[in-house]
Amino acid sequence: MSKKLILASAGAGKTHRIVTEAIELIKSGGKVLVVTYTINNQKEVISKFKELQGKYIENFHVKGLFTFLLDDLIRPYQNCMFNGRIESINFNESNPNKKTVNRKSIYIKGRQEKNADKTYNPRCYLTSDSKKAHTMFLAKLASRIMGESKGKTLSRLEDIYDHIYFDEVQDLVGWDYDVIHKISKSGKLKITCVGDFRQTIYETATALKNPKTNQEKLDSFNKMGFIYEPMNVSRRSIQKICDFADKIHSNDGYDKTISLVDDDIPEKYKEHAGVFVVKESDVGAYAGIFNPTLLRSMVSSGKQFNELSIPKINFGKSKGLGFNRVLVLPTDNYTKYLSGDEKSLEKGKTDASKNKLYVAITRARYSICFIVKDNEIEKYNIPIWSI
Repeated sequence: MSKKLILASAGAGKTHRIVTEAIELIKSGGKVLVVTYTINNQKEVISKFKELQGKYIENFHVKGLFTFLLDDLIRPYQNCMFNGRIESINFNESNPNKKTVNRKSIYIKGRQEKNADKTYNPRCYLTSDSKKAHTMFLAKLASRIMGESKGKTLSRLEDIYDHIYFDEVQDLVGWDYDVIHKISKSGKLKITCVGDFRQTIYETATALKNPKTNQEKLDSFNKMGFIYEPMNVSRRSIQKICDFADKIHSNDGYDKTISLVDDDIPEKYKEHAGVFVVKESDVGAYAGIFNPTLLRSMVSSGKQFNELSIPKINFGKSKGLGFNRVLVLPTDNYTKYLSGDEKSLEKGKTDASKNKLYVAITRARYSICFIVKDNEIEKYNIPIWSI
């Protein structure tokens, strides 16, 4: 059995690689499953498969993470923990086993994981009618069932699939890694995990246990014996943008990203290519000349720019997309970082702030420009665009 971790830089073409490898495996008689978190990415994988293969065939399966956990790991052997059929999932934005009293979060009585007789308590994992599983504890439930079924769950996976790809693995946390660890013990299944921890924007659940940070996730894969393979190229961004984005995680041990598009920049983009800053008062002129896509932290940010007739997208929603020219409205801590304060991105328990800026920068193909206050323009060691 092989266990591989592919760290793909933004714009590296990871979906193309997953699908081309899957097609070759299927041609040789293999059965492939691709597990990914977002619906958009599931659609992208299926679309790429149809593009390269010509049609969708039965030995190629694409599932969302929650569907995989429920259909392949929980339901087949759920009777080793609970009676009755778990029909679906209940999406959680917060811990369903806690409530707020006098502004304090406390556990709800009767929601402990195990009963006094050491049996598992369905109220910990399921809704009151026992028909829906809470998404916050879905991976934990899957992990528990894999343990309680004494190898049957893993044997079933081995009978159905030959190779499992976990795509967008950076979005996994905590108990998701426990599930991967148990699957990685298979003597038959091949596992390939693909992602870029610098692009962790979503999380499958609020992390109730480690790993949470980028480094903790990498350490987990190392402990599980995964072989690391860099995919440190960009088929999207020019080298100047790749270098600027790489600086954000320069102390985290990532390989330098190499642009594959520097020799193919269209003529109309060559005159204004790279990384720039622009005064707030010049944004209207800039937008009129270059027609960039505006990226911002939220819809309410930069209301003064709403009248500009250019596309506007939030940082998180821009993930997976690419634009010829990008205009960024930076948050306060991003402004500090751009002016030389690298520690401004180090605050917080996770790498979310660093990652969102990395995602924003790597959306750009040929140019990215940051909006800054007029009276602070000279603070930045970045080329200034002006009328």
